Amino acid sequence: MRTTTLVCSAIFLVFLGASPVPLFCQQNPDQGQKALPAKVIQHPRAIQKEVSFQTEDAWKIFGTYTVPASYREGEKLPAALLLSSAPHSQVVWGVYPGWSRIQESIPTLRIDLRGRGKSEGEVPFEDFMPAQRENVAFDVKAGLNFLSAQPEVDQRRLGIVAEGFSAGPAIKGGFLDPRARAFVLVSGPLDQKALDLLASNVNKPLLFIVSDEDKSSFAGLTKAYTLTKNAESDIWVQYGLGSGLSMGSVWRSKYPTQPEEKAIDFLAGEWLMSRLHRFGQLKEIKLQTADGWTLYANLGLPDSFKKGELVPGVILLPTALSDRSSFHNLEQLLVINGIAVLNIDWRGIGKSVDKGNLLDLPGDVFAQALNDLHEGHRFLSSLEGIDRQRIGILGGAVGAKLAIAGSKDLNIKTLALLSPITRPNELASDRQRIASINCPILLVTSDGLGDSTKEIAQFVARNQRNAVRSYPGGLLGYALFNLDQRLEQTITDWFKLQLQGSQ
Repeated sequence: MRTTTLVCSAIFLVFLGASPVPLFCQQNPDQGQKALPAKVIQHPRAIQKEVSFQTEDAWKIFGTYTVPASYREGEKLPAALLLSSAPHSQVVWGVYPGWSRIQESIPTLRIDLRGRGKSEGEVPFEDFMPAQRENVAFDVKAGLNFLSAQPEVDQRRLGIVAEGFSAGPAIKGGFLDPRARAFVLVSGPLDQKALDLLASNVNKPLLFIVSDEDKSSFAGLTKAYTLTKNAESDIWVQYGLGSGLSMGSVWRSKYPTQPEEKAIDFLAGEWLMSRLHRFGQLKEIKLQTADGWTLYANLGLPDSFKKGELVPGVILLPTALSDRSSFHNLEQLLVINGIAVLNIDWRGIGKSVDKGNLLDLPGDVFAQALNDLHEGHRFLSSLEGIDRQRIGILGGAVGAKLAIAGSKDLNIKTLALLSPITRPNELASDRQRIASINCPILLVTSDGLGDSTKEIAQFVARNQRNAVRSYPGGLLGYALFNLDQRLEQTITDWFKLQLQGSQ
């Protein structure tokens, strides 16, 4: 029987002192398999057009914008900025089937960097001084701006694939941009400025691809991998494949009998698209209450929603002193984890002020705001694809009190409360309301919010189905996220457990 040998370069990371690193191991082909022909795709099944735009330092950049042939009008899709190395032109993205497949799946922009191709200008890239090469980061920023302005593109879900030299500008020009969600760096040196940016990373996954023989890239990319703090970041160390996108050619030469879908460009493209699609769809909507208020809200839907699956949902109610933007990261985490989100500016806060600001409203506004929660629940539970039996609510501070008061009359699967304050004269009524809630409760509180609030926390904790987490001091609502950067993930895990544990 023929055997298959795995060839890995784990030894190269051992000396770095890194924790166990997930390596991409190339597989020697079984010679008994039928050889597959090499494929070269220069024209992806996409609508392509030449475009140009200016950078902030007035350099004119030329590129090619592509939209999948399967695009349906009105869709908002994730998109990718494709940056080739200085020696390669943008045509390289059409040579390898894996990168062509990206262009057949999502909108892309592939550009000629300044000094190259049609973007050469008066000085070719080869004659650039170091300071001029630093300015390539402006090309990256301008490329992201161009993509974000296209009607087919969801500007919240942009990815960057950078080869060789462009890896550094990709990080310097795109890493701090909130629209850029995931990065693939194929070879490429990274200087200290780029490494410092990567060391600050918590939320953005990066995939580093480098071959052991590429000495100029290997040390920098392996160090970069050890610096990133995102659990989804990965490094694929190749064995003897050369450097840059040309690794796709070498792979096909070394492993001619392997299926095309195992090629490095295919797998890297799938990695990027899976990360971008996880953010789902987010759009602003308007709700109309029975008593005449226009409410603004963010509706986030996971990608599984489009596939005909029933998904759970969560309603977010921010504190009265903020608005729905305070739950920006939380709504993304929930959608990533397959939970639909309705993040509401309830009456008097954020953009929901057509009939007055919270400070201008009469004293009974809190009781009236229950209409906002009920309207949000009606809307979310009526969406096709939402499992109305699996809806939860999270409220912060005053929003938490609103959630407590309103959830009794709704079919709620679970409740999460961020630092609701109970004053002495509210102790009896809050106990009574909480006792009437027939679902598990997560209470996140601070121990400096007074004895009555502490007593309520103790009351909630007596029920074993509930969970209570207390922090020192007197931080309220979303401010707790700054104290504990894992808290949003903890809340997300709670909703996953309670809403996805049963179908």
